[in-house]
Amino acid sequence: MGDEIRERKAREREEVAELRRGLSEEYCRSADAEISSRILQHPYFQQADTIFCYISVEKEPDTKLLLESAWQMGKRVSVPRCIPGRERWMEAVEIRSFQDLGAGVLGIPEPKPGLPLVEKEEIDLALIPCISADRSGRRLGHGAGYYDRFLEGQRMHRFCLCYEKLLLDKIFVDNHDIPMERVFSEDGVYPSFSAAEEDKQVGNSGSFLSKLRRFFHRI
Repeated sequence: MGDEIRERKAREREEVAELRRGLSEEYCRSADAEISSRILQHPYFQQADTIFCYISVEKEPDTKLLLESAWQMGKRVSVPRCIPGRERWMEAVEIRSFQDLGAGVLGIPEPKPGLPLVEKEEIDLALIPCISADRSGRRLGHGAGYYDRFLEGQRMHRFCLCYEKLLLDKIFVDNHDIPMERVFSEDGVYPSFSAAEEDKQVGNSGSFLSKLRRFFHRI
């Protein structure tokens, strides 16, 4: 079954890559604005003290507005950096402006040397990229497993950003694939929750609990 899933994922990556190449700049700009607006209004983002966010590259949902907004709101912002000498592992590093970024080993901007690390237990909300996702929270990544390893065993909230045109009906996953709590596209948030259900979930996982987790992690 594992080989079948890997082969299916490889085919899906090729199919979605072709769809991605066909996305217009106008579509991406419009979708980026809608996705960012939905996330900025979400209680999990508003209540988070510390966030972890990917640095977007070409034809990924743009995270620039989200990062700028987080700084303006006084949040602690961390982004990924590949760990030297540990293949397919990454760490969270705090940045306070885009000036803290330099060239990364995978062609993706990464934090410059000497910046403070952020413990995963301190992160309230992670914003995760994808090749594709489905509306149940299953994510299709590039296949290297960086984000699944990073998220394994953690309690932080997990948002995945995906253009609506790149969503699939169903993504088949392995045991090591970490599900997303929410998938954000320009057309909606999946899985969908009523306002009452959302409020209840937020109430059970608000800022106080995140601060308590960090306190016990430090002692």
